[in-house]
Amino acid sequence: MLGAFGRVAQVDLEHCLVRHAHPYCHMLFKIGGADSSFIVDDRHAPLTDDCAVLVDAWRPHEYVFRPGQPSTEIIALYLDSDWLATLSADLGDFNPLDFFKVSSGHVSRDTYRILMDVLDCLKGKSPSGADMEFLLSRLVLSTILNGISDRLQQQTRPQFVDWRIRRAVKYMQQNDGEFDPIDDIVADIGMSRANFFRQFKACTGMSPGLFQNVVRLEHAIRLTVVSEESLSAAASRLGFSDIAHFSRFFRNHTAVSPRVYRQGVNHLPAR
Repeated sequence: MLGAFGRVAQVDLEHCLVRHAHPYCHMLFKIGGADSSFIVDDRHAPLTDDCAVLVDAWRPHEYVFRPGQPSTEIIALYLDSDWLATLSADLGDFNPLDFFKVSSGHVSRDTYRILMDVLDCLKGKSPSGADMEFLLSRLVLSTILNGISDRLQQQTRPQFVDWRIRRAVKYMQQNDGEFDPIDDIVADIGMSRANFFRQFKACTGMSPGLFQNVVRLEHAIRLTVVSEESLSAAASRLGFSDIAHFSRFFRNHTAVSPRVYRQGVNHLPAR
């Protein structure tokens, strides 16, 4: 489902998700299946009935699925920064790169009841955008307030301090699917390849290739959800050699194929 809040989706985790990131603050709640965990940066974050996974914007994370283990059913929130900033205005200065500060959040009984209401709304035949936004605001605040005083894993997020890296980041973000090779970007900003990779990781917390995949994934989701063009055309626009390669990339980042994602998403009425 899409809305002013961002995106919310129900997903079955039954295979690995590659290391990736999002330009949104990301929250993952278990609603069924086996207990599991994500790796956020290089730390394990448990995903259980009473523990949610919290991921700040642009923070790399992945899901490791072991063959033979049961699947885990989750609700995944991708929260729009403007919406989240307004929602959390009373909690202090908002920084999507350092908002949660921890990778795990406690799911209390009250939080779990709200989560079940979110699930019921999501499964409805004609889910209400207003109802979903209200429920998500309660879910987010309940989770945050449960752990707001317990920030034992505080970390300073990298900042875009090098103007050359800022230029490369801006170029990647503005590039609408026509992705130049990394070496071409390096040559354009006048850095050696080794120095570029080192500085990019220092400034963003991720490799240039991973960052480029983040941007490509957001373009892929936009084309899959908003555009009416065929998935083959979307794959070509994004620089994939064929639909199979595009589908594999999409599934490895979102846990579902672009076709299933397109079929399952609900477009909310304009507000």
